[in-house]
Amino acid sequence: MTVATAAQSRVYIGTTANAQTLANFQADTYTEVGEVEDLGEFGDEAEEITFTALADRRVRKFKGSFNAGTVSVQCGSDPRDLGQIAMISALASDLDFNFKIELNDAITLSGTPTTLFFRGKVMSKRRNVGNVSNVVRQTYNVGINSAILEQPST
Repeated sequence: MTVATAAQSRVYIGTTANAQTLANFQADTYTEVGEVEDLGEFGDEAEEITFTALADRRVRKFKGSFNAGTVSVQCGSDPRDLGQIAMISALASDLDFNFKIELNDAITLSGTPTTLFFRGKVMSKRRNVGNVSNVVRQTYNVGINSAILEQPST
């Protein structure tokens, strides 16, 4: 099988150590963010730069700067969860933190999952109370400020 569900994927917040390589990220200390329900989409997208020559009226497209996006970490609100407490603390800081996301896609029973590493700032914490049939949720938006390094699954 070549695809996997998102079930059992995990998100971790690390320290403010300036990680630049996979080895740096792997050496950091991480705290798992609990009760994560959804991560949305994220990853590099190039800014579109256009140019139109008068002679042929053809719009030409070029790649500009890359933006890795924002990870929207949606959680069931747990005021005692150490990872959510760390996210709230990171929101109060202007520093970049290291993050690790483990997918649930190990190739063998003894294998390791794809692991994504990046640096970013916790930009917001929003609460969604909803209606009587909802679980109270919090969404932490993490603005990615580095390349996303990927350790492939085994």
